[in-house]
Amino acid sequence: MTAEQIAALGPAFTLYTQSFARCFSRRETRGHLATYARGLMSDLPRKSVEPIALAGGTAVRTLQEFLTHHVWDHARMRDQLQRRVVRDHMPAPGTPRGKLGVIGLIDETGTPKKGDKTPGVQRQWSPRRPARWTTA
Repeated sequence: MTAEQIAALGPAFTLYTQSFARCFSRRETRGHLATYARGLMSDLPRKSVEPIALAGGTAVRTLQEFLTHHVWDHARMRDQLQRRVVRDHMPAPGTPRGKLGVIGLIDETGTPKKGDKTPGVQRQWSPRRPARWTTA
């Protein structure tokens, strides 16, 4: 994709993150999901709260509180995402089984360790969960 094509996705991404608004108990925190997700997908060299908040024009403490203290309905968010995948990618009725297609979901949430000052510890990879592939 070109830089222009990626930039054109901005409004669609905003609508996508807004579709999860009901998964948050407080209205004023709903917009922080988009800020955080954009930061994770950005080219920032560090994907921690501080650089993401600063790049997104949000107070660092506000984004920290969003991630640590604010209530998210994780089950509702998961269920809504699953319904969306089925709605948008389920084959039409009567489609032969061999023609169902495949959906690849990559959940790469690992982060490379950057510190080199801890005695006896070498650089290491810190995966939180393994990447998964799911077929439809």
